[in-house]
Amino acid sequence: MKALKLGNPRPNPNSNPIGRATLQPENRTAMRLFRTISATVVLAFMGIGSAMAQGFEGVIEFTKTTGPVVTAYRYYVKGDFVRIEEVSSRGEVQGIMLVDTRDKTVTALSPERKLYMDVPNTRLPKDVQVVVQKTNEMKEIAGYKCEKWIVKGAKEDRQITYWVAADEFNFFRPLLETLNRKDESALFFLEVKDSSGAFPLLGIEQKMDGAEVSRLEVQKVAKGAQKAALFEIPAGYNKFERN
Repeated sequence: MKALKLGNPRPNPNSNPIGRATLQPENRTAMRLFRTISATVVLAFMGIGSAMAQGFEGVIEFTKTTGPVVTAYRYYVKGDFVRIEEVSSRGEVQGIMLVDTRDKTVTALSPERKLYMDVPNTRLPKDVQVVVQKTNEMKEIAGYKCEKWIVKGAKEDRQITYWVAADEFNFFRPLLETLNRKDESALFFLEVKDSSGAFPLLGIEQKMDGAEVSRLEVQKVAKGAQKAALFEIPAGYNKFERN
């Protein structure tokens, strides 16, 4: 698992092709002023660019319900990195996945056995054909105003209703692509155009006759800086080797 690379390298002060020795005193003063202003402008734009590129950083808590089974999860998000925790009913972390959406890698951790394992992405992509309807219907979930999207796939006998929030959730589509899951909830969402930055705070999967199959529902969204160590393999973990 690659460590997060924070910060920018310092520029080389000797890389300026302008010869300082040929400048007159008044020109030197003007040049210093020019450099000061230029540096200020560049830093300002760098700050704006970083804020725009960073997108959502924080923690998302949600549940998945399939029949009588309810499973709780947490997403920790920082840049290209996502940590997914499966949480028991007693609040214990049962399993962890570390996802690098830039390098398209997934590492599974077992807190109980102190083991980690690389998860290969060998599943062939599944071709689905869907009909997408973006409605103007809105409702509030976990403090966000969400728009109702309906995606239908007749061949799969599935209809999924997403209630979607837009808050620079830039990690979500790359996360689905990296995990390469075969369930319709993920596949159908990837078929929706112009969904970058969107995240479904509620997703209801049904058969075409209306029978509910599963439900993903967010309980809490908390913005905030996340520690880099969350997205690294902890010290003392051994790699699990398949025989």
